[in-house]
Amino acid sequence: MCFTARMIDADNLHEAEQQALGQLAQMDLAAAAKVHALLMACDDTKELLELVRGYQRAGRCLRQTIMLRAKLRENRERHLIATTPSAGRPVSTWQDLDDAPGLDPVEMRIDGRAMDLQEAGNRITAQASPDMPKSERLDALDRIDAWIDREIEAHEDFGEQSLEDHVLELCRAAGLPEALARRFRDLPRAPREEGDTDPRYNFGPHPMPGRRETG
Repeated sequence: MCFTARMIDADNLHEAEQQALGQLAQMDLAAAAKVHALLMACDDTKELLELVRGYQRAGRCLRQTIMLRAKLRENRERHLIATTPSAGRPVSTWQDLDDAPGLDPVEMRIDGRAMDLQEAGNRITAQASPDMPKSERLDALDRIDAWIDREIEAHEDFGEQSLEDHVLELCRAAGLPEALARRFRDLPRAPREEGDTDPRYNFGPHPMPGRRETG
């Protein structure tokens, strides 16, 4: 295979991004652990509530970093597979990824849908209550994240339904306007928050749905 300067630059950029996000994930984890230690040692009710919020937000930053790292890796693997000839033809469909080493279509489907729901929830929340104080908006996003986590645990087929239907489910659970849910793709991006590490996210393509292997 012939490697061009563009391919080498892309590889170097990908490795740099992965390394930076790996370091960020370690810092997020350390921050969450420190806040958790303070939380467990706290007896003051008011301070305890603030520490709970801080711990939830540190955990949210960590989850976002991990999912972004997985998304970048997924995109890179998808590009390499789609552009590498196999048995005389390029691999170009997600049905072909079941046999690709290092890729788990189920995990990629779950991670991709979770990120889509987070992004949609961010946009809808910001549009529904543009004057909401920052602390209240972060609490709302924490509740959305908690709902997503519960859905992942409860449903083996998480992410197999259409994104439109899934966003409607999220809005009904979170008490957000269904009218906004029906046009979430057209809503502007929510205001940036510290720890929100993906500046380019626009409901990108994700793997074809697949079911989790059991037994």
